[in-house]
Amino acid sequence: MPDIERATSSRRPTIRRRWRQLLGWTALVLDHLKPVRVSLLVLAVAVMVAIGVDQAAELFLIALWTDPSVARYLALLLCSALAGLAMWHAARQAYRLRYPRWPALQDERAAFLRDWLPRLLGALVPLLVCLGYVLALVKLPHGPCGITEHCAQRSWRALGLLAEAAFLIVFFTTRRRLWSTLTRRMPRLTTPHARPRDEKRVWRVRDLGTFAVVMYVVVVTLNVLATVLIAFMPELLDGMGPLAILLLSATFLCYSGGLLCMIGDRRGVPLLTILLLVSASLHWLHLNDNHQVRQYPGMTTHERPAMQPPDSRPSFDAYADAWIKDRCAGHDPCPVILVSAEGGGIRGAAWTAQVLSRLTAITQQGQPAINEPLFARYLFAASGVSGGSLGLAVYVSALAQPHPLDTSALEPRAQRMLSHDFLAPTLANTFFVDFTQRWLPGAWLDDRARALTRAWESAARKQGMPAFEQPFSGLYEGPQVTPSLPALFLNSTTVAEGKRFIQHPFQPMATPQRQPWTAGFDGSSWLDPRVPLSEVVLNSARFTYVSPAGTLEAHLANPPVPNRMQLVDGGYFENSGTTTLLELMRLLRSKARQHGVSMRFIVIHISNDPLMSDFVEQHDARAPLPFYSTACQAVPGAMPAHVRGEATAPLDALLDTRSARGDYARVQLLNALRPDAADPSRGDMLWHFRLCPGNYPIPMGWTISAPVFTEMSDQLNHYPLEAMGEALRTQLAPF
Repeated sequence: MPDIERATSSRRPTIRRRWRQLLGWTALVLDHLKPVRVSLLVLAVAVMVAIGVDQAAELFLIALWTDPSVARYLALLLCSALAGLAMWHAARQAYRLRYPRWPALQDERAAFLRDWLPRLLGALVPLLVCLGYVLALVKLPHGPCGITEHCAQRSWRALGLLAEAAFLIVFFTTRRRLWSTLTRRMPRLTTPHARPRDEKRVWRVRDLGTFAVVMYVVVVTLNVLATVLIAFMPELLDGMGPLAILLLSATFLCYSGGLLCMIGDRRGVPLLTILLLVSASLHWLHLNDNHQVRQYPGMTTHERPAMQPPDSRPSFDAYADAWIKDRCAGHDPCPVILVSAEGGGIRGAAWTAQVLSRLTAITQQGQPAINEPLFARYLFAASGVSGGSLGLAVYVSALAQPHPLDTSALEPRAQRMLSHDFLAPTLANTFFVDFTQRWLPGAWLDDRARALTRAWESAARKQGMPAFEQPFSGLYEGPQVTPSLPALFLNSTTVAEGKRFIQHPFQPMATPQRQPWTAGFDGSSWLDPRVPLSEVVLNSARFTYVSPAGTLEAHLANPPVPNRMQLVDGGYFENSGTTTLLELMRLLRSKARQHGVSMRFIVIHISNDPLMSDFVEQHDARAPLPFYSTACQAVPGAMPAHVRGEATAPLDALLDTRSARGDYARVQLLNALRPDAADPSRGDMLWHFRLCPGNYPIPMGWTISAPVFTEMSDQLNHYPLEAMGEALRTQLAPF
């Protein structure tokens, strides 16, 4: 028994001592992480984005696989090296300072941390880019190397990043020896210390040495210069690619942020915390809101609008009356094509434009080239949300060309316009201009949403579509109301009320006698008649954080109530666009009764979420009337869990109700149709064009690669397009 007691008593101090040692080392490591917290935060965010964001996966695939540009790849390598060097050098200088409140940073036991942590941070940058690419490849269903000719270059580009990481490690570990060799040949040079831990610790930043001080001055100056240039030219860095821009912004953030941390930590002042509080206060008090909705082409996002001119927009009633008189002559019943295009970023835009362009071209086969395209002639209106709104705007802008119109050129023109990198200028503005504006009292600079609309306008201008930078209503104005183009109804959402905000090119449709929008605002009551098409599309596509909420002010002698509101993405209310389309159908049926016309609807619904559940159960390609949708194969794998924890359940429920509202609206639209079972060509019909899980992931962001267009085209070819074109030609041609 005495032996057992002695063993027990000797074990307890050992366990307690080891536990204290563990706590001591933990505190020591945490203290050593504090001076480099900016770099660690940047790396942590990068890892989370690379793992959890599908749009980021597409960026990696474009940069390392499908992008044929060697210049952009070299820019990626350069910015990756710059970010690595910035993290390494900023961390190295941070550890040379003495911090009165962190004496542990002088502890000799952790000298190896101060030697190796900066090297590790610097080498991690290209390794993380390579890791993001590998994770993106894993998400590909079959690793489809056959759908692009750049399969060989993807391996070489990944090896290039690995070689860069290896070079950085070699540079970090051998540079002192190389410099020592150089000093023996050039005695005027200062001999470096053998190890970083041997360098003299200093109390002030200016005592770090001439080279370090000059580097900080140069980097901060370049940061300011880049911010000023991007503020005036958001497209300045377009040729670099989105990943390179992110790495360049990380370079400046780590270097400049590290300098601020050193200055504040040296004096015991929580400088970063103070800056965050200042930014939060300015935001909370709306003292630096630079997210104004542009009411006319010359307006910036940091100024209040001028007084609106007299309303010169056509009325919806005049447009509908003229359309019915012109199109319905010789038809009984009168065919009316309506389109609803769901949100989904660039994916929704590309799929919407591709579907409508292909239907227009295939319906026009055998028709006189001098006439207005048959499909577009009978397309009365389209309701869009977010990316679907962009696709509709591209399609209608392409139609607004002098006749005869080459319908076979619509699809390639839309693809060229949408293949532009819209994300690069948006990111450049986000991390340079908008980031700077957050710390300034007052609104002085255009926001990232303006950079996005400028990119849309530039890309459309290059394809001969100037309508994006011109007033939205200008597409429909003239000495007489002539329904030459389909009417666009683009949906946004108000922040405070949570209601739809329906934008259209007509005078306000809502009157005391008629309220066409259930739980919605008529956008024309707030929007200036001169509002550009690009801004209208943006209001419908204000993605979460990528495009900020827009502040809309109506400057009228008799302003509406409320006269100031905020707009976000139309998908917050419901993402299908069918709620607005259903209300348009009711308005048209009322108009048809006034004209004594029998009317039938041909509804084209365009969705783009490969994982959505279909609301159309007819999948027989041999009989696409009255309803048709392609059948998608079931995605293998276990069903997701439907039980959430008590902390996340309310948030998940709020987010999922958005999708459920879309499902409800689609079914309501389907139930409102009146098909003719005896003769489907005389009743209402609906075709659902959807995307299925395919051979290539189709993300939502604001940049798209060539394989995505190829995948979409392949899926569209699976539809019975010839039969659909023949059915439309038969039903639309006048008797």
